[in-house]
Amino acid sequence: MLNKVNDTFILLLFMLLSNYCKAQTENKSLNIPVSVKGSTFFNADKKNCIALPFGYSNISKQLPVDSIVSAIQDHRGLENLYALKFEQLLKNDLVMLPEAYDVSFPFEQGIGKEYSHIKIASNFLSYRGYSLHFLAVYNAARYSEPFVEKIYLISVKNGKPVDIKRIYLHHEGEMGFTDYTLFYIDKNSIISLRDYEFNENPFRQKPVYQFQLLRNGTFVRYYDQNGLYKTDEEEGSIKNHHKEGNWIEFKANRYVDLQEYPSFTDSYTYLEARYKGGLPDGKWNCYKLLQEYNEETGEPIISTRKMGPLIYTELYKNGLLEKREFHVLDK
Repeated sequence: MLNKVNDTFILLLFMLLSNYCKAQTENKSLNIPVSVKGSTFFNADKKNCIALPFGYSNISKQLPVDSIVSAIQDHRGLENLYALKFEQLLKNDLVMLPEAYDVSFPFEQGIGKEYSHIKIASNFLSYRGYSLHFLAVYNAARYSEPFVEKIYLISVKNGKPVDIKRIYLHHEGEMGFTDYTLFYIDKNSIISLRDYEFNENPFRQKPVYQFQLLRNGTFVRYYDQNGLYKTDEEEGSIKNHHKEGNWIEFKANRYVDLQEYPSFTDSYTYLEARYKGGLPDGKWNCYKLLQEYNEETGEPIISTRKMGPLIYTELYKNGLLEKREFHVLDK
């Protein structure tokens, strides 16, 4: 979808085609003009290259809430703290950007007119022949002073974007509930992300998720270990720090309309996936996840999880989705 805008504004479109529900690796198509009237979008002037490490260095530590609050308050002055210079203003009527990076958040829709305040930083990172650029989306609708709500990292080769990953979040919801994502990029260009939730719990730190840029310019999950790996959300084999072979994953599903299919009572699915070098490969099977919940806490009982009816299959080649075939769901 492309919307026509005034010639005085720069036209920007990001389109994301997700591999599967909350996919580790997304199949993306980015259509971004490299320059407008001689102005380059992704300027890789060496004087603006950022030295690593970069970001919130304590992200790997299990810190008390006071320390996290202090760090988050510092992020309100994000441009100064990280020395990111968001100078190039972009405006358009609709921008579609990927939200998920394996962790569930309550917003996955395209960004509408209320998020028309978008900037690209003049600073960038350099890695494996790619320049990595920062794009900030400001919340300019809810408060008098716009603030950076989301930051995306874009891999660029020869002036053309290849992949995109959200690395920062500051989302203020209802009743004072707030979600944050902080990032840290180490000297080896490994990207670490961690979510912090302030809600009725009242505070929760989620596990650290790591990513690495492959030589084809794609961001994929990175693991500190090799060999067998198992958590409550996924299990499989890791080779050269990336997913390899067959995996079982329990992920939220965005392809099934719960209103259209009320019998599909759980938004999570049981996924049989396959990877090669960290990228999706071969046939994937997505099933309905059958599980019971704790009546007091509402949390799923992990030991009760099992495979339900098949929902759809996907076929991948070289990390790209070639075919998705749905199966009949009972309404």
